[in-house]
Amino acid sequence: MKTSILLDHEPVADGGFLVRALLRIEGDPPADDARVPLNLSLVLDRSGSMSGPPLRAARDAACMLVRRLRTEDTVSVVAYDHEVTVIAPPATGAQQEGLSSHIAAIESGGSTNLSGGWLRGRDLIAENLRDGGVNRILLLTDGLANVGIKEPGALIGLCRSAAALGISTTTVGFGPDYDEDLLRAMADAGHGGTYYIERVDQAGGVFEEELEGLLSLAAQNVRVRIRPGADAESVKVAHQYPSHAEGPALTLEVGDLYAREPRRVLLEFLLSSEAPIGSSADVGEITVTAHVLTADGGVELRTITLPISLSPEEGGKVEPEVRKEVLLVAAARARDEALEAERRGDYQAGSSILREAASYLTSAPYADATVAEEIDDLRAMERSLDQGSLSAQDIKYMKQRSHDSNRSRHLSKERTRRTKED
Repeated sequence: MKTSILLDHEPVADGGFLVRALLRIEGDPPADDARVPLNLSLVLDRSGSMSGPPLRAARDAACMLVRRLRTEDTVSVVAYDHEVTVIAPPATGAQQEGLSSHIAAIESGGSTNLSGGWLRGRDLIAENLRDGGVNRILLLTDGLANVGIKEPGALIGLCRSAAALGISTTTVGFGPDYDEDLLRAMADAGHGGTYYIERVDQAGGVFEEELEGLLSLAAQNVRVRIRPGADAESVKVAHQYPSHAEGPALTLEVGDLYAREPRRVLLEFLLSSEAPIGSSADVGEITVTAHVLTADGGVELRTITLPISLSPEEGGKVEPEVRKEVLLVAAARARDEALEAERRGDYQAGSSILREAASYLTSAPYADATVAEEIDDLRAMERSLDQGSLSAQDIKYMKQRSHDSNRSRHLSKERTRRTKED
């Protein structure tokens, strides 16, 4: 695990400085013989609303995933509607001849017992729990929980309790009808990822992305503790990770680290006006802890402490990579604000928020292809709001995109659709 910090700063009205610190956490790809074995449970919604293309796409993606697993990986498969069925009990590849054909035979049924499916998947994972390994439920659904446990707080609590035992939850939502806020909260509590599949042809790409991440796992339980320094009056986290305060310090739960996906944390410190130009200011301290996968296949708890000091310059100093991250976070914030305006029925305000954000990104001199895609996407959603409404698909898409940016994740082409359609 490697860490680095980029700093820039600019003067503020009261004579102090706004200091931006961009923490980058990178993981080393595991050697083939050191990769942590996987213990997965695929939990597929087979309710009536999944019939046809959605269920076919989910089955095909699940088959693709199991074919990519190593023979020592353990996988189980659960299908649920109002009833819960174990399609395949937990076993390794050598014991699961014909698993793809069993998955392909899953047919749609009745209502949605989401809690029953998840609980069965959790129990199957627990039968083969691997200390230091990847124990993960992949929950696929296109609807609301209408049988079994339906209260969101209870479902979220189940995922949180499982995560404390080492079992994480990734959620995958299909189509316009699932509860995206619930699935996102379940994934957050369950220390997993969350995905939105708007078109059935995206399913394979999403499963590929999740599996590639699991195969490149470099560290688990990454935490970032931020302590403001003696010369800092306040600190704010621009990205949105689950967090809790410990006195003046703040701890972020960043989650798993994949070699293919470095994590970023953008911080903003307000430096006191008593820190004069050219003096060395104590800005703060960042401590990163994680369970890191070692070259011999083990897991080791590591801690990296990074003190932050700065000698302010007249007029400040710009770091382009930091400013680019500021733009991406600003785009996510604009989506959140526009969605809130849409919820109130104020489409004009939502459209104006997106238009101003697109103009802000366009005028910035730090743009690249990622920023250009953000601009195109903001303008496409602005046009939708100009027409007086957002579809359910638009809302889910915007929430997913905002969530990914707020967690320093950038969308893959398979999960981007606005520039193609508009």
